[in-house]
Amino acid sequence: MSPKIINTAVILILAVLSLAILANSMTKPLGRDEQMYCAAGSLLAQGKMIYRDFSYPAQMPYHPLLYAALFKMLNTTHYLLVGRILSVVCDILIAVCIVGIYRHIFKSFAVSGMLLGLAGAILYVFNPLVDYANGYAWNHDVVILFVVLSFWLFVSTDFKRKSKYWRIAVIGALLTLATCMRITTALVQLLFFVVLLTQPAESIKQRLKTALPFLIAAAVVLIWPVWVIALAPRAFFLNVLRIPVLYGEWLHQIGMVYNKFGLIFVSLMMPGYIVLIVLTIYLCVVIVCLRQRLKISNAKNLLLAALLPLTFFIIALIPPTMWRQYLAMPVPFLVMSLAYPLLYLRKLGDKSSNKHFKVASAFVVVCVFVAVVSYPVVLYRTVIVLVPESWEPMRLHRISEDIAERTKEPKLILTLAPLFALEGGCDIYPELSAGSIVYRIADSLTPSDRAVTHTVGPETLGALLEKSPPSAVILGVEPKYFSFLEEPLFELAVGPDRENWETKTYDTGPVVYFRR
Repeated sequence: MSPKIINTAVILILAVLSLAILANSMTKPLGRDEQMYCAAGSLLAQGKMIYRDFSYPAQMPYHPLLYAALFKMLNTTHYLLVGRILSVVCDILIAVCIVGIYRHIFKSFAVSGMLLGLAGAILYVFNPLVDYANGYAWNHDVVILFVVLSFWLFVSTDFKRKSKYWRIAVIGALLTLATCMRITTALVQLLFFVVLLTQPAESIKQRLKTALPFLIAAAVVLIWPVWVIALAPRAFFLNVLRIPVLYGEWLHQIGMVYNKFGLIFVSLMMPGYIVLIVLTIYLCVVIVCLRQRLKISNAKNLLLAALLPLTFFIIALIPPTMWRQYLAMPVPFLVMSLAYPLLYLRKLGDKSSNKHFKVASAFVVVCVFVAVVSYPVVLYRTVIVLVPESWEPMRLHRISEDIAERTKEPKLILTLAPLFALEGGCDIYPELSAGSIVYRIADSLTPSDRAVTHTVGPETLGALLEKSPPSAVILGVEPKYFSFLEEPLFELAVGPDRENWETKTYDTGPVVYFRR
């Protein structure tokens, strides 16, 4: 089969995968975390500052800045749609990068590289945890993309040429951006830096010279986050450290957490995940058995490729509570790490070694088949792409615009789902911009800490409403097991003068009380 035909086939399959990625994003129900990410971007676009003017728990500030820039440039209030489209673009680029990385690593065997890279992209897209985690309007997708791009730059860099300096600078900038979106990515950045320092060099001075562009780029990218933190250092500390501990404790108290190792076991036993684990183990065993005959090249790249998925597994264990989406992070890096053992098998020239490569390639094909057959919904739902009106972000925006039309001035809305207000152009209470994430534990903070972080809880909400009564109240946005969190909103705002409020219930949406 000619390379041209193979390239065309790869492009067509990537196009199908791209449609599947888009459909996955547009069919997802509105997530609680999306409220926080999009609201932060919206408030930042309005001129408010993260930490100083509103709470943004457990996260660093660059992701809302990216959202704010997009909202401003596009001049839109389709906040959820923009956030999800950004994630879709990132996920598509990750799949493309997987193919590109394999093609680079297999540059002497272009056809094998393209086909194995395509298989890797399919294993990535059809992984059930990746499918679960990808496509939301949050920082997961863009962080993973930045690390994947950094890996591609690293493995394609010739450290004997001067071009290495700008590549190292870009890697430093990308990883710092990722860290300043999700702070746990600092472990990945540290890993890259250590591997960079271990590159062969004539002297310590040369080694430091090689690492300098990484440090300079990181320092430049850090300027804005450091300034933001300097504006409100106490608020930053409470948002990034204290508040996550409190809501982790709260979730444990009400029994809403997973056993970490139980969740890991159940997740890894999913067909789309277990095939990756089994394939990895198989290739490791083969490489160990054939180690004396193999020509191991690019050892530092192999080391980085092997340590990246392990680092992301460690990162998944760091938070006080573990969620399924955390275990999606290692998947693309596990897929990419398989390229090197497959390459070493391909480089063996005798007939028996070709047999090993053919067996390994057949194993990859079987894994792809199992992943696709065990999770066909990835393809089934692509028909939703043909009907944009049915996309979740479009449904949300229609409801938001209707709410805005019915809401009287000053159009200040009380809700734990700020997107329903913001997308229609209404105002929210900054104290509830993170939705129920902070609200549910805010009363555990001291009064001074609540003032610094601009937060309120069920017991302190009343004082806020006395100062600024709402024009409308949006309820019914929390799942049934958390519906008790919304009771104070109704009792404090609507309950005292129920006759002065009109009610509208939206199909598959919220219940809204409008002041007459």
